[in-house]
Amino acid sequence: MIGKTLGGRYKLIRVLGAGNFGQTFLAEDVHRPIRAKCVVKYLRPARRDAAFLPLARSLFQREAQILERLGTHDQIPRLLAYFEEDNEFYLVQDFVEGQVLRQELLPGCAWSEARVIELLQDALGVLSFVHECGVIHRDVKPDNLIRRQLDHRLVLIDFGAVKEMGVSIGGGTLVGDANPQTIAIGTPGYMAPEQAQGRPRPASDLYSLGMVAVQALTGLSPLQLTQNPYGCWCWQATEPVSDRLVQFVNKLIHPSPYERFATAADALASLQQVEVPKSFWFRLGKFLRTPVQDLWRSPKAGEAPPRPLPPVSTLPPKATEPKPLSSPPAATAAFPNQGRRIFISHSSHGTDLQLASALQEALQKAGHQPFMASQSIRLGEAWAQRIDQELKQCDFFVLLLSQTAAQSEMVLEEVRTVKQLQAHRGDRRPFILPVRVNFPLDMPLNYELRGYLHRLQQRFWRSPADTDTLLQEILDLVNATTAPVATSSDAPQETIAEPDQKNTFVGDSAPVPVAEPELPEGQVEVASAFYIERPPIEQRCRETLLQPGSLIRIKAPRQMGKTSLMARLLYRATQEGYGTVPLSFQLADAQVFSDLEKLLRWLCASVGRRLGLENRLNEYWDDIFGSKYNCTAYFEEYLLPNCQKPGTQFEGRPLVLGLDEVDRVFEYPEVASDFFGLLRAWHEEGKNRDIWRNLRLIVVHGTEVYIPLDINQSPFNVGLAIDLPEFTQAQIAELCRLHGLSLSEEQLQDLQHLVGGHPYLIRLSLYHLARQDLTWQELMANAASETGLYRDHLRRQWWHLQQQKDLVPAFRKILQADNGSVVDSTIGFKLHSLGLITLEGNLAKVRCDLYRRYFGDRLH
Repeated sequence: MIGKTLGGRYKLIRVLGAGNFGQTFLAEDVHRPIRAKCVVKYLRPARRDAAFLPLARSLFQREAQILERLGTHDQIPRLLAYFEEDNEFYLVQDFVEGQVLRQELLPGCAWSEARVIELLQDALGVLSFVHECGVIHRDVKPDNLIRRQLDHRLVLIDFGAVKEMGVSIGGGTLVGDANPQTIAIGTPGYMAPEQAQGRPRPASDLYSLGMVAVQALTGLSPLQLTQNPYGCWCWQATEPVSDRLVQFVNKLIHPSPYERFATAADALASLQQVEVPKSFWFRLGKFLRTPVQDLWRSPKAGEAPPRPLPPVSTLPPKATEPKPLSSPPAATAAFPNQGRRIFISHSSHGTDLQLASALQEALQKAGHQPFMASQSIRLGEAWAQRIDQELKQCDFFVLLLSQTAAQSEMVLEEVRTVKQLQAHRGDRRPFILPVRVNFPLDMPLNYELRGYLHRLQQRFWRSPADTDTLLQEILDLVNATTAPVATSSDAPQETIAEPDQKNTFVGDSAPVPVAEPELPEGQVEVASAFYIERPPIEQRCRETLLQPGSLIRIKAPRQMGKTSLMARLLYRATQEGYGTVPLSFQLADAQVFSDLEKLLRWLCASVGRRLGLENRLNEYWDDIFGSKYNCTAYFEEYLLPNCQKPGTQFEGRPLVLGLDEVDRVFEYPEVASDFFGLLRAWHEEGKNRDIWRNLRLIVVHGTEVYIPLDINQSPFNVGLAIDLPEFTQAQIAELCRLHGLSLSEEQLQDLQHLVGGHPYLIRLSLYHLARQDLTWQELMANAASETGLYRDHLRRQWWHLQQQKDLVPAFRKILQADNGSVVDSTIGFKLHSLGLITLEGNLAKVRCDLYRRYFGDRLH
């Protein structure tokens, strides 16, 4: 393209950079007499079909408008033009003469404190403006900060469509090439934990800038540093620095966004309190002018003693190090002297298998007892019982998290089981050691797995060169005489890093077994590319949501689309200006459900944190009153008024609370009646009092309520009830079209007969057919086998059955009945919640032929 003139005006001179999204060129404006230099960014749409281009065009124009607004700041390049030519998109910006900050941050060369403070002041001033414009940069790093030659000020670059669309790339949306999943949403090392998990916020930019400051203070890039088990960076300044600057930088890079500064403006104000150190000559002159007797005298009453000079090497003092979200307890009791038991979770992928085998061998040589399912389970052995037994007995759970493992339903179940075991044990065993195998932090990870791994230190394996180091690190942890320190669970365990990663076909990313409870901001159209509406359900829900004090109940078996529907309702609420809070009960520790007070305090704290409000439970919680009264008061007097008061984000607007996976509460009858009675009471209050009219509830569950509830106190017989149906053949055909497939009428019927209208299994089938991972004949022939496409899903279902032995005889009876069978209602509800059966009146029937064939062979 060099030499080409775009838009009849901008002649391309040379390439400045290239990536999966397109290219960046240096150009000259031939319409100006001096042929001023400018930068042209070419964005390449992922698809050029008539259905996709309007979406690409809409997003491009929206991001260009953001760039135009940002360019009014002196330290951000102006947007000169944006246009479309031959269905390709171009941005034109000012060219900044200067050098990138990376050229100043030389390896092994640390900056002085004064120079670092100047850097922070300059960058924070720009970020304050960016955040006030409602924009998050998402990739603050030395390569995106240019020292302008004209005045030596820092200029922040790489904004707008390139970066915003880059985020879409990570979820498979607008731009990119054959493998857009490799595009990072940010840069490893500079990227904040919540951003790596898919939910960037303004504090994420502060974290990135903090890592730039650490690089300047240490002379080391972030990838050369290490983190402690709580995700806090371990760094040491090479040059003398003040304690205040150390504290300031540590606050910027705290692993929790809630422990950082709320805004860049707050950070800038705090930085003013850090005194810029005087030069050596200034201090020497002051020393020489000071009378000798004053150098040795004691300070007068009320006078502060002279502050000693900082040592040449300054480690962050223990008192000022970033702390985890909750303080850890003391180390647990020592392990017994015999070898530890280690469960190695891995996929059958070649690299995973080789690494797991190497780890198993190293652990065995060290005298430990590793378990590796692919090698430890004998032919004919009851594998589900063996895995369950090994998980219960193991001391450590090593999770080899590759892209394949991240999509596995069995891996998710193993991690969930480990978390449940931890919650019921005082020593918090088994301890989870996640290892990302060629799987960077920015790669998509399903919502629940992200929540389970939240705040855990994750190690990385990128190539065979990392194997020896990784094995030694794991051996050191396993050989330790005391158990690793576990984090306290006193704080709410609802994940705070709200997911913003999308897993869609356009981005060549496989369907995930757990849906996202929130749609990604700015990418709703693309995230919904494969969402199939089931009229009139969505419309009825949207209408109900607008009604004061409304309650919507969504019921369906797992993987039928409950959470996806809730996410779209919450998005509709944000369009109306409402506040929204999604909470998944699946991510709450089991001990949260041990008594009503813990559950309600968890609910209050979680909602408050999601709204960005300070935790003030101790002020509102009075032991004289019951926990239901205290919880109601906390919502009525603190949460609802503070998220709606004038000047706040949702001034005078309703709050929509989405409660997902409330089935967890059914398992604890001692708290269920009071908890659900409280939800019913809030709904009734909404009919009479304005403050409660502003609360809208969405309750999502997977089965009928099989616990006894007072009909007058149950929320399950009021509000709008939605029972999500399976996909019809017409809906399957539409989803097929969206995947670019052309299946015959007979094939559509065969697919529906095989998996029913099960949304997840239909999507999984079409995804792999579209990718040509297998043929239609292979899909149908191997469907119910241990090598077929559905093997992971079927093994997870089998494991669930083996863990609930009371379900097995009833399910066997249903399998043997051609026309269905009558079963106990509680058993029927549990089997239905797993999605194994359909309920038609009093009859229970196997949901689909896939289940009949797979389980029929094993339960005959």
